[in-house]
Amino acid sequence: MNLTRPLLRSGIGVRRIVALAVLLTAVAAVAYLERWIGGELDLRLLYFLIVLSGAILLPRLVALTVAAAVAVVSVGISGAQGTSLIVNGLTHLLMYGYAALLTNNWETERRRLMKMSRVDELTGLPNLRALQEQLPSRLGPAARTGRRMAVMMMDVDGFKAVNDRLGHSVGNELLKEVANLLRFAVRVGDEPFRFGGDEFVLLLSDADGAGARVVAARIQEIYNSMGQTLRGTDVEVSFSSGRTRRCCVPSEPRRERSPATRPRRRPKACR
Repeated sequence: MNLTRPLLRSGIGVRRIVALAVLLTAVAAVAYLERWIGGELDLRLLYFLIVLSGAILLPRLVALTVAAAVAVVSVGISGAQGTSLIVNGLTHLLMYGYAALLTNNWETERRRLMKMSRVDELTGLPNLRALQEQLPSRLGPAARTGRRMAVMMMDVDGFKAVNDRLGHSVGNELLKEVANLLRFAVRVGDEPFRFGGDEFVLLLSDADGAGARVVAARIQEIYNSMGQTLRGTDVEVSFSSGRTRRCCVPSEPRRERSPATRPRRRPKACR
């Protein structure tokens, strides 16, 4: 039984392990360089770069461990002894550790804000900004490979009545239910987005208009099968959807032909 694979998935991760190995190698290289030049140049800037890189790329505890290793190596290579060794060691440990802690906190906050700007706070779905960023990346490969793609927009019918009769808290719960339903109903590779209000957008790969209609019907059927009546009331929920599809034909090199050999047939329309 392979125990390392779950550890890599749930723990530090393969990329971070590679980054840690590279940083430790860099520490050893800088220490060797400092020893080789005999202390003629101040290489603390290189040590700082290693510490800051570790704080950005690695988890906080691992980044602090790297900072401590850098402090130990930099003091040990200096040749200090006795009291000077202790004082310099504590100074370097505090200096590199504090720099790693501040940088790691800044990077964590930056990633949190970036995620918040692309994820809807209520439903947890990617928001309009995420849709605007991902749509070109979806259409580009589809155009190059000739794959079909459908964009379906749907909204909740009578959502205003739900808010007016039952309150905004019930309306928010309904939006959460719809978001969970969309996560469950779409295929692997398709992704739902919250466009705004009670409107949602689904990006459907390898789907045409008929496939998008099947997805819309399946969403309504699944919701109806759940027997939802909004906390025991008689309010029924249904969805309206609109679809657009794109038939992507990969481009081929254009060859010049004479009028006699030029085909007279028109290209088949995309169905």
